[in-house]
Amino acid sequence: MKRLVLVVAAIVVVGVGAWLLAVRMESPQQAAARAEPPAPEPVVVALDHGYLNGPVSMTVEAQNQQSVTITPPAALTGVVTSVDRSVGDTLSPGSVPFRVNGRPVFVLEGAFALYRDIRPGDEGDDVLALQKGLLAAGYALGRPDGTYGPRTQAAVRSMYRAAGYAAPEVAVGAPAAAVPSPGASAPETAAPDAAAPSDGTAVPAADAGAAAAVKGPGVLQSEVLTVPRLPAVVEGITTVGTSIVGDTGLLTLGTGQVVLTSTLPQGSVGALAVDATARFTDDSGADATARVTALEPTETGEVTVSLLTEGAVRAGSSYVLTIDNPAAEDGERLLAPVAAVVTRAGRTYVYVREGTEFREVPVEVEATVGGVAAIVATDEDADEDRDGDAVVVLGEGTEVRVG
Repeated sequence: MKRLVLVVAAIVVVGVGAWLLAVRMESPQQAAARAEPPAPEPVVVALDHGYLNGPVSMTVEAQNQQSVTITPPAALTGVVTSVDRSVGDTLSPGSVPFRVNGRPVFVLEGAFALYRDIRPGDEGDDVLALQKGLLAAGYALGRPDGTYGPRTQAAVRSMYRAAGYAAPEVAVGAPAAAVPSPGASAPETAAPDAAAPSDGTAVPAADAGAAAAVKGPGVLQSEVLTVPRLPAVVEGITTVGTSIVGDTGLLTLGTGQVVLTSTLPQGSVGALAVDATARFTDDSGADATARVTALEPTETGEVTVSLLTEGAVRAGSSYVLTIDNPAAEDGERLLAPVAAVVTRAGRTYVYVREGTEFREVPVEVEATVGGVAAIVATDEDADEDRDGDAVVVLGEGTEVRVG
């Protein structure tokens, strides 16, 4: 029995030794085969739908289409004693942005500045312009007729009263009153037919005592600034203590529709085109869109991009826009890497993955941008089954071979 065990053990030892020897020894052909790299796997990518020109983002500033600087009329002199509006505020017709010498200075819509002080009974183009400005400010006075009559005078009184001041009273047939003293700027309290002006201004003497008793509110050149268009946004405003001279810029106003603008280096504009649509978040927190309306080169070689929007935006604010289709292409197309498109014998193909094999599918390349091509299948197999083959439909997610 002991001899049998020894024989079995010897056989096991010899077998193990032979196996170890076989593992350690190999032919040159086996060694070369083991040293070769594994067969390369084909690289595949999935087709995608999109735009040839990729999305771009930019930061834009909101500003009014037009900007106008208002200078004082010749009759306005003195010093700014109060400023009641700030940059970014909106001025409506009849607003008082500041005071000069303690008296209000109103803004009214008009094409030209008043060329005289207006008193009851005056007629002319300046009166007609005043009436239109008062109507725009919301004061009823009937049909504008160019005559400074009772209804227009009542509208003037109302405008001053709404601002907390008394209109300067002047006698009919006499020159308009001088600017009231600072102490006369209290709200109007006296009745319209009082014997003396409600603001304390002395009534100039007339040739007859009866004429001196007939008076009404005057409109002083020094207390009205005419602006081409209202409402308008304050882009700049004078400061308290400013001494007024002829070319002093009292107000800079932005008018017209708010536009979004950005100035970009020429190289950053890329394929951006007019009518491209951008998306952003407006001041209300809502999703909004803007449309590219102009691309204007600057003297420095940059390009100013302008966009219009109906979103809630405020002049002076900035926004981040994303443009998914910067070239304003007609629609999304089927996209493939240029490296996946093969041209042979005058025809162009992609190789569609089918399990471990690839089928050759003829395509037409519509356009290329960078390393991306827009393709359309031209093989009949893309539309119908032929010779028992499965239908090939190129679309988003179809895997094709690269190279």
